[in-house]
Amino acid sequence: MPIGLYTAELNFETLREIGQEGRNSQVFLAHDKQLDGQIVVKKIEKSKLPNANEYYREAKILYASSHPYVVRVNYGCSDANSVYIAMPFYANGSLKQLIDKKHLSIRETIRYSIQFLSGLNNIHSKGLLLFDVKPDNILLSDSNEALLSDFGLSKAMDNFGFANPDGIYAKQVPPETFTSTQKTLHFDIYLAGLTIYRLLNGNQHYYGQLTFPTQQDYVNAITGGHFPNRNSYLPHIPLKLQRIINKALNINLVDRHQSVLELINELSSIDENLDWIYSNASSIDTWTKQLDDKTYQINLDFSQPKSMKMESFKTIHASGRRTKVGEHSHTSLTQSNVLSTLKKAFKEL
Repeated sequence: MPIGLYTAELNFETLREIGQEGRNSQVFLAHDKQLDGQIVVKKIEKSKLPNANEYYREAKILYASSHPYVVRVNYGCSDANSVYIAMPFYANGSLKQLIDKKHLSIRETIRYSIQFLSGLNNIHSKGLLLFDVKPDNILLSDSNEALLSDFGLSKAMDNFGFANPDGIYAKQVPPETFTSTQKTLHFDIYLAGLTIYRLLNGNQHYYGQLTFPTQQDYVNAITGGHFPNRNSYLPHIPLKLQRIINKALNINLVDRHQSVLELINELSSIDENLDWIYSNASSIDTWTKQLDDKTYQINLDFSQPKSMKMESFKTIHASGRRTKVGEHSHTSLTQSNVLSTLKKAFKEL
């Protein structure tokens, strides 16, 4: 075969649309005819791209950013009207889909966070800012590992470490969006902090705070450090971990983590309350933890806010016997002592 340029035909059949990843694109589950397997295809209309040189920009960035925790690109191709970027299909979906269904334990949150942050650190090492770190863009591989995806907003940093995005996700906005035209890696660190905040507390907790009368009220809350509420975490989240996330969310760039590696190292030091999982039904908050051959459960009934009831149980798996843990069960708790009582139970059970 002579050396030179070849043009070949690729065929895939789109099966269904699985997400809207941006203003200029659609995402489909597709069947790759050549390899007889399922893939994800991102379709980008050429007419909506700034210029012809941008056709394969995102695919090139992803391809050049090969890393265990970054979604890989299988190939890119085009027709007269659109560019197509083919990527693996991950049936486990995204972290957003996961936290829409359930709360994560601290151990799960830290593991997923260190994984996607490792991918982000790789991106920064290549001189790029992602500008779009959020649970929607973190996919779960077949081996349940968190992979960064969607580089549609990413930009190369200049020699001084600055870049400016063409757009931004409106529900996760760093304060410097409104105060500076040039952004640094601190922008991505803030978005990572917001993402971990959501993983720790759940989407309902986060979205419940997005109730502002006007857009300006929203902007003021962000620039003033009032959104999200840095004092509002689920009771089992250790104070040390809260401080790490709040540092990533600091409105002052110099007071944030100065690198993704710094954030990874601080998260790696957390060793409290790792396996408690929170759930809620009606007026009862429940925390459950499995340890060896036992399951521990704490139920907090707050239907009567001035006299809350807390019950703690231990179940031995071998016998199925469930017993109440008397020293961590209380019939009358007030707003002033419920938090300290819960923290004591988390520590001792």
